[in-house]
Amino acid sequence: MTEEPRVRSVSGGAARRAYLSLIRAPYEQSPQWAHPDTRILERLLRGRSLLAARSDHRSLLAEEDGRPVACMTVFLHRSFEEKLRQKIATIGFFEALRGHERAVARLFAEAESWARERGAGRIWGPINGHVMYGFGCLENRYGETPVVGTAYNLPDYPVHWWGAGFRKAPSFYSYRIDLASRAAREAIDRAATSNATPADESRPAIHVRPASPASWQREVGIFIDVHNAAFERNWGDTPLSHDEMWELMGLARHTIDPEMFSIAEIDGRPVGLVLAMPDLNQAFRRVRSKPASVRGALALLLFRRSVRRGALMTIAVLPGARRRGLGEYLAARAMRRMIERGLTEMEYCLVLEDNVPSQRIAQRFGGEHTKTYLMFEKVLA
Repeated sequence: MTEEPRVRSVSGGAARRAYLSLIRAPYEQSPQWAHPDTRILERLLRGRSLLAARSDHRSLLAEEDGRPVACMTVFLHRSFEEKLRQKIATIGFFEALRGHERAVARLFAEAESWARERGAGRIWGPINGHVMYGFGCLENRYGETPVVGTAYNLPDYPVHWWGAGFRKAPSFYSYRIDLASRAAREAIDRAATSNATPADESRPAIHVRPASPASWQREVGIFIDVHNAAFERNWGDTPLSHDEMWELMGLARHTIDPEMFSIAEIDGRPVGLVLAMPDLNQAFRRVRSKPASVRGALALLLFRRSVRRGALMTIAVLPGARRRGLGEYLAARAMRRMIERGLTEMEYCLVLEDNVPSQRIAQRFGGEHTKTYLMFEKVLA
């Protein structure tokens, strides 16, 4: 007879290893799964990351018959209170084996109790403490390999959130663009040669340049400054510091093509940017191992040239530089570079459901809405 689930806080090496084992265990029968980068989670569990330093958090592990079956971490990240003037908890790094609904329900109840005791008025999720560390619950297209940096989960995960009494929050969409199609290439060429950047009598010229790997820390700082300002009104988005962004992107200089990370400037002042990259998950999935591992490095060495999909992760334009077609121009630059590198398709990732301007950019290049990432919220009595 199965014992009642046991929920405990993660403390000590054995509990940390049990938690990390659940990052992989639910997907043993999912050939399309690619191992996510778990470096931030590993540091969080040891209390050594800036995510740990800037948030109150509790990592939880559920066990049945002495076996780990589900895990999650509940956060109170300070940026939510600083921006929104209220305590909003988030639940992230959630994984669960199939068939353990009671254990999952206990996890959610424990997380809610912890958040309520600390004065949180509501809970959002899935958010790994802050949206920059990962978010979203995939609702469809489970048979496809996830794009690098995006969420992947089993089909029953949304049911866990509904079952815990959460309701729908704003969703995020991804769009597929066929870079091999004639229509898409013509649209890319038109946008890449548009008049988005020249000056006229009332508007100064916009200069667009590739990011510099030699000044990578500066470029990462520009990225988060522009992102914080451009997405100030987006649901779920709160400011992140230079140090936090450096923790996330410091090593990315080795995998990001500078020509896919373009920065737009007016008189030397950044006003917009685009960040795209080859979808390295197409290589990592071959070895089903962590990207930051010997096998992950081997996958890049052996399979990087077989990558045929790109990912457009961010387009950000400050208000003063909008309505000039700059977003389209930046997207076209990134896609033109992808075509030069032999990529044949692109996923335009994680567009908020009410972000109509970004949706229109995807559609102008023939983008087809393919994936939906659900978000949930719950008001705590």
